[in-house]
Amino acid sequence: MAPYRVMVAREILTQAKPSMSERRRLLALLDSLASDPFQAGDFQEDDGEGRPVQVRVIGRYALTFWADHAAKEVKVTKMIQADLE
Repeated sequence: MAPYRVMVAREILTQAKPSMSERRRLLALLDSLASDPFQAGDFQEDDGEGRPVQVRVIGRYALTFWADHAAKEVKVTKMIQADLE
């Protein structure tokens, strides 16, 4: 299977300031999503449109994504500080 493109919302790039080790882990996740867009997150929730999205926690951050198989893209829509309590 040809790799999917991983599309990251612009807001993620301007808001988040992960450490270098978290950045490496986040980039590794993005690479793995391109190779395997069917992987599950740590948990699933619905976005505002009723679509199921996956949430993966990487260090202090929770990354939200979903696979658009028709377009062969993984959409990364949100990255927030994870509630670790």
